[in-house]
Amino acid sequence: MTDLVVPLECAGCGRARQRWCAECAATLLGDPVRVRTRADLRVPVWALARHTGPAARAVSAYKDRGRPDLARPLGAALAAGIESLRAAGEIAEASERPTVLVPAPASSRARRRRGFDHVRDVVDALAAELAGSVPGGPVAVAPVLEVRGRVRDAAGLDARARSDNLSGRIRRRPEGTPIRASRGAPSSVTALLTSRATVLLVDDVVTTGATAAACVAVLRAGGLDVDGVLSVTAA
Repeated sequence: MTDLVVPLECAGCGRARQRWCAECAATLLGDPVRVRTRADLRVPVWALARHTGPAARAVSAYKDRGRPDLARPLGAALAAGIESLRAAGEIAEASERPTVLVPAPASSRARRRRGFDHVRDVVDALAAELAGSVPGGPVAVAPVLEVRGRVRDAAGLDARARSDNLSGRIRRRPEGTPIRASRGAPSSVTALLTSRATVLLVDDVVTTGATAAACVAVLRAGGLDVDGVLSVTAA
């Protein structure tokens, strides 16, 4: 009945009766792309694809055009990207260290406008994929960052303006913030700080790197080492 009212179509190419067709899904497969950002993050930044074509249309449909159903396929694509990074030796194997995924935070205004936390939902889907993989390993989702105060929409802002827009507004949540973890993964912020884990900041799009840089700086200031940033696309 839902398809009769709002016909299902591929978010990448518009093909009817498919959420995310095999041809468009293939644009997010393969080895993640190493991204050079204007902001200095001092950690590697990877993206599954450049922000163009089906990949860009899917991200836009997911976050701004009412397609929250895309969280699962995007999460699965990110999980495949992490497996590729492990195979290439860029990050530790799942059996060597727990994997901790930190979602890039959205402002309260953005969450209200979209009706959901788009990065957190993708990260939850990503964590489920990793936890169910064979061989698997401990996985934790640590939503330890938040945006406080008002921020402007980053669309159209240059690197300096994006950095100024976020200055002092991304902060770490209180120590009591719950961490969703599988067996063997850190289950609290305190446990996370004392564990040897692979910590990845996850976002939907990396543009100038200003958001990622601010997030990494806050995590470092709180005593948490970040191993890298992974996004769906890079503009």
